[in-house]
Amino acid sequence: MKAILVAGVATALFACFAGVARADVASIPTGSDPWTGGAAVTSPLESVAASIASTIAGRPVTVRCEGDADWETLTGSAGFDSSSILGFVSFAGGRPLDFAELSPDTCRRLQSFAAAGTKPTKCAATTNVPQTTTRTVRKRVRGRLVTRRVRVTGYRTVSAAPAPCYSGGYELDRSNDTFWSDYFYTAAAIQTLVHESLHLQGNAVEAEAECYGMQWLAFAARQLGDTPDDATAIAQYYATRVYPSRERQTPEYWSAECRENGALDLTPNDGAWPS
Repeated sequence: MKAILVAGVATALFACFAGVARADVASIPTGSDPWTGGAAVTSPLESVAASIASTIAGRPVTVRCEGDADWETLTGSAGFDSSSILGFVSFAGGRPLDFAELSPDTCRRLQSFAAAGTKPTKCAATTNVPQTTTRTVRKRVRGRLVTRRVRVTGYRTVSAAPAPCYSGGYELDRSNDTFWSDYFYTAAAIQTLVHESLHLQGNAVEAEAECYGMQWLAFAARQLGDTPDDATAIAQYYATRVYPSRERQTPEYWSAECRENGALDLTPNDGAWPS
């Protein structure tokens, strides 16, 4: 039996974690592909992903990234369409094996996200600061030239720290379709990791793995070096922009109880969704 997460199709549709404010960090170094060296080598991404998966699964597990050729062979032998599968966990005798397989595209997205010093889900933030100056004004009053100093208030734009691009249920920049397409695939890659981690826990029900995984998504993003506010924003994006389409596109991955205080809410009555 195979438990899989099928890639969905999306467009630009797609309670804060308490903690000390910090900047994004690169949780792995930039470098070779996450599958370089084959099964004999554990790449930095595979190591971080395994730590995340082990925490969620509640037992030691590993995560394997596969290159394009190996992924074709692996999925072909299992009877899958390699282009539509983001990851899977194999079960034997009703129990999951000790590793998850992730597709090349999923691992590329995870690697780019983890290695980025500023996460690709952040937007440049600016603010307008009032600035008061004085200037000389000369004018004629009853035939006499009068000089006066007047105060003039204007605004200057200053850059602030990068902020989550998805905030308060809407996209901060709705004009860049390419950006939001990339954002979707990044969120989907992180969701794939946590979804498969739930399968490694032993849960073979796709709707439950998808819903519980979504509630672990912010945790995974933080472990990959994201700030708490943005990690929460990515989870909210997935919950509000991506998950609703599951009911129509892949109903086996959807549940009406996957909602705040629903039967699949891992932390009901905490005022946060997804937790």
